[in-house]
Amino acid sequence: MPGVEALTPARIREALLALGQAEDADTGRATRVRRLQESLRSYGTVRTLLERAPHAAREAFLRLIEDGPAPVEHILGRGWWGRGMLPPPLDWLQARGLVVVTEDGLLHPLDEARQGFLELTLDVGGVGSAAADADTVDVQGAAAVVVTSSGRMLDRVLTVAPAQLRAVAPTVAVSTLPADVVTAALRSAGIALETDAAVEVSERQPALPSTPEQAAGPRAIRVLLQRAVQESRQVRLEYYTSSRAGAKTDRVVDPWSFDDDLLRGYCHLREGERSFAVDRIGRARLLTKPVEHAESSDA
Repeated sequence: MPGVEALTPARIREALLALGQAEDADTGRATRVRRLQESLRSYGTVRTLLERAPHAAREAFLRLIEDGPAPVEHILGRGWWGRGMLPPPLDWLQARGLVVVTEDGLLHPLDEARQGFLELTLDVGGVGSAAADADTVDVQGAAAVVVTSSGRMLDRVLTVAPAQLRAVAPTVAVSTLPADVVTAALRSAGIALETDAAVEVSERQPALPSTPEQAAGPRAIRVLLQRAVQESRQVRLEYYTSSRAGAKTDRVVDPWSFDDDLLRGYCHLREGERSFAVDRIGRARLLTKPVEHAESSDA
């Protein structure tokens, strides 16, 4: 889980000022990092901030705490450019050092903010109760256990909502759903499993992967679209239109080129050539089917 160290110096200064700490030009980065870490972990700071937060910002933070990291587009319900300040209401959280966006486009609660919030939440639950003086054990069932190769991969599987996974260790997650349901959900999200058979490749006719690959977040989407063009494979886009108040549409596209954050190709929905901007793509899936409509030589 990324912490204060992952923030830029400008973001750290901004968060300290938002928390009411005076600017000191002679203070170095290490001192500013420590001050922000101590502030976020201190008793009641995060909860007090959330009580003053706009409703949508507070709900977004609580969702990240409960469900884990998620693509920015999923929290916003629309596309995002992928650079600079987050759009409202997430900008309120970002300005106070409560959230951070990683390179894969996932929005995380800052680790120190999460610690400060959970510490107070746990303390408040036991105040004034007889049960607080007794040691108890909560036993919960788990039908599927997922073990990942890294914390980064764990963050990714936690974003697959149909799998209903929750982290119990740095590389382990569990779900109350049956193992076959969790397996299907992860495969549908484009996550390769150890049990998946390798793709056989013929020199005469190279094989396409048998499982679609999915990307969320501008950086991951850019990489996936570049591959779609290079490999001449169809893509399915969750695309937010510039008209009709940004309505979400589902597009299957035969990609022809990808330049300056614009994908150009044949749109099966509109039955013709169209261009798609990255900042309006909420999610992209690289399909196993080859393109059906090649670019005209007159284009």
